[in-house]
Amino acid sequence: MSTSTETASGTGAGTPPGPVRADCLADAEGGIVFRVRGTAAADAGALVLRRRGGGVGEELRLPLTEAAGGVLRAELPASAATAEGRWTVTTDTGRVVEPGLRDLRAVVDRTPGPGPLTVRVPYPGAGGRLVIRCWLRTAHAEAGPLDVSPGGTLSVTGRLHGTALGPDARAEARTPGADGAERVHRVSVTGEGGTFAFTLPYAPLAEAGTGEERTWELWLRPAAGADELRIARILDDVWDKREIFRFPEHRTPAWHAVPCYTADNELGIRLTPRP
Repeated sequence: MSTSTETASGTGAGTPPGPVRADCLADAEGGIVFRVRGTAAADAGALVLRRRGGGVGEELRLPLTEAAGGVLRAELPASAATAEGRWTVTTDTGRVVEPGLRDLRAVVDRTPGPGPLTVRVPYPGAGGRLVIRCWLRTAHAEAGPLDVSPGGTLSVTGRLHGTALGPDARAEARTPGADGAERVHRVSVTGEGGTFAFTLPYAPLAEAGTGEERTWELWLRPAAGADELRIARILDDVWDKREIFRFPEHRTPAWHAVPCYTADNELGIRLTPRP
């Protein structure tokens, strides 16, 4: 008679452990609760978050505790320090954590409170692993609706967080030139308190003439002497807007231009000379 040996989790000794999956519940302040499932999670004591490209010590350990129904639970509090970037999630036993259900309703169109702005969006990364996209900003210019005019202008409205609009506010489009010198085009900004609006024509960007396709970054200086802010849209559940937010192109015989978002959800204008 043959006998079989089982592990403590009930999996046969020769059977590889199943995947570890974490359901994510995000709150409006930037916190995330993880509910972890999978037989391979039984031996884990914590979830480990590591920032891609980060230095020594740029990791967080989130203790796992048993919740109702035998599910393991971990919490990333809004107050935890997470630098801007992408944080991968594993167990402390080295197992990759896959994304389960992601409830992100609380982060959509949220109204942040006072203090530094913390935004965290869990998403399925390369290879199906769970990744947390984090933003952390003391002051921020949040892009709202964009109005793309057939006449070759882009109108931007938005809201400020952690700062307010003051005298001599300016928006800037910037790109490096072929000679290495930065090209900058400035326009005035209107608004009051926590709102801003400006209209940017494409033609001056084309006339700056870099000679190749370039993305012009959009910046906001909320008042004379204030620090410049990179205009971005991060207060929602879309971690990468490049393929989600598409806008009409404006074409001329010499060039065409189109608003776009970068991989970091920062607003820009892609301008391409035509042969």
